[in-house]
Amino acid sequence: MKIKTLILAIIMFAMTNSAQAEYKQQMTTGYQQQQQPKGVYLIDIVLYRPFALITTLVGTAVFVGISPLTALAAYSPPHDAFEKTANLLIVQPAKYTFDRPLGVYFADDDGEYRRH
Repeated sequence: MKIKTLILAIIMFAMTNSAQAEYKQQMTTGYQQQQQPKGVYLIDIVLYRPFALITTLVGTAVFVGISPLTALAAYSPPHDAFEKTANLLIVQPAKYTFDRPLGVYFADDDGEYRRH
């Protein structure tokens, strides 16, 4: 059962990479595609969202664990160690998990996930 799950995950990952490469190629050639290739949404729901949720939970646990060290780092200027650490370990993974549209994998230059 574990081998079948691993093979399925590898196949889905390969499909996502080829679909994303095809989509990026179409975008760079000037052809604006309204819908992404088949399977991208399914892989986002089945693979990327659960892993992003796990990353958010692990990042939260790590943040709680290192918060005493972060407090020591916050004594020196510019006093934003908690903000930067929380943004890296909690906010960014949570935005990737819960805030981004389905099938959008990369943030814009301002850090927001938008469908183009």
